[in-house]
Amino acid sequence: HSSSGAEAHARIATCQMAGAGSSQDGGHPGHSQALHHSRCLQFRRLCSPGACQMADAESSEDIEHPGPSPVLHHRRCLQIPSFCTRTVWSIVQVLLLLVCYLTVGVVVYSTAERHDGGSSWTAIDALYFSTATMSTVGYGDLSPASVGTRIFTMFMILFGIVVIFPGIVSVIGTVTDPITSRGRRMLEWLFPQLEVDLDGDGETDYKIPGHPVVYYSKNLLPSLLLLTSLQLASAGLFMTLEDWSYFEAYYQCIVTSTTVGYGDLVIATQGGRLWASMYMILSVCMLGEIISTLGNLHGQRAEQLERIQQLSRRLDHGLLDQMLSCAKELRPEIERDEPGLDELEFALTMLIELGIVKMDQVRPFIKQFRMLDVTNDGRIDIHDIRLMHSLSPEDLANIRLVNRRHASFNVADRCSSRPTPSRPAYARSRSTSQATAG
Repeated sequence: HSSSGAEAHARIATCQMAGAGSSQDGGHPGHSQALHHSRCLQFRRLCSPGACQMADAESSEDIEHPGPSPVLHHRRCLQIPSFCTRTVWSIVQVLLLLVCYLTVGVVVYSTAERHDGGSSWTAIDALYFSTATMSTVGYGDLSPASVGTRIFTMFMILFGIVVIFPGIVSVIGTVTDPITSRGRRMLEWLFPQLEVDLDGDGETDYKIPGHPVVYYSKNLLPSLLLLTSLQLASAGLFMTLEDWSYFEAYYQCIVTSTTVGYGDLVIATQGGRLWASMYMILSVCMLGEIISTLGNLHGQRAEQLERIQQLSRRLDHGLLDQMLSCAKELRPEIERDEPGLDELEFALTMLIELGIVKMDQVRPFIKQFRMLDVTNDGRIDIHDIRLMHSLSPEDLANIRLVNRRHASFNVADRCSSRPTPSRPAYARSRSTSQATAG
């Protein structure tokens, strides 16, 4: 207890030091950035390792490019505890829901249900049945007998599967992700993908995935090893608690983790049912993570291969015409002296061709750009911001209406091969812009 109190006091003192140091640095801008960076590092050690790694990456960029002010460092340090608080609070919420769910199940089933011999279900029996219901294992060795408990079980099934269990999967994934991610990084270092540099600047532009056996194995092996370790250890416990052979115990672990639940081997002891309640949650969630990872890997590999195919493809008339039609569909009002694409249009149309983004996802942002481009000069800058803050909503609406009408005239003029009139040039200053709006 004394060590916990000392740690809490140390955290408070460190936060106060960081805040005081930042205020002093703000008052005396001549202080070194390295001193503030050291305070940030001390502050980040109070948080989770994952958040510290993100902050370290950002701070290393700032050290290489010492342009940002010390205030930016302090803001990043303050953002890390909020990130940790949100993660911890979400985990606490899921665990509280799980405890409430299981508590209700234990109270109801231990009170209302009885075994064939007439004895009531124990609290462990009720916990075991509630967990099997939520995880969809369903051994069949225990089942509700009365109409009331069967109606209650229907609600337990729906609420457990739809609300409780997805949150538990997320929590267990959060806990196991650092282990599996570290294993994948290690295997990626041992079996790296082929790196390709398009323009010879020394930076990797894309990677070519290896053979499917190597690609899937090195990404699934850490999760498989973690699940297999849990199954082997659980088989040893079941062998001890239930007086089974090791093969029978491991068979029961496989049947449980896959939610098949044949029920041919009955877990009869109270200790076995207590461990089975924990094992069902862990094994089903971990197997679900493997299946989800397999689906994600399949999609990522397909996207990588398609991207490589597009990057390796030589530009021809057919591809250029296809990209030009896509660019004209996105920006029909743009005046083009010659048929061609600029750098950003090429990148955007390639993303659309690859299916990474869709046309319907891009159009709203283009419309938003046109609404923010009050001066109608094809770019957003500080002058547009000043106009938006200085003009009334009615004046802004009138200006945007004029811009839309003029864009429509430009499209109609190009279609009829008539010369396009020059676009209205709104004044940069506040007074002139208000006069134009009036």
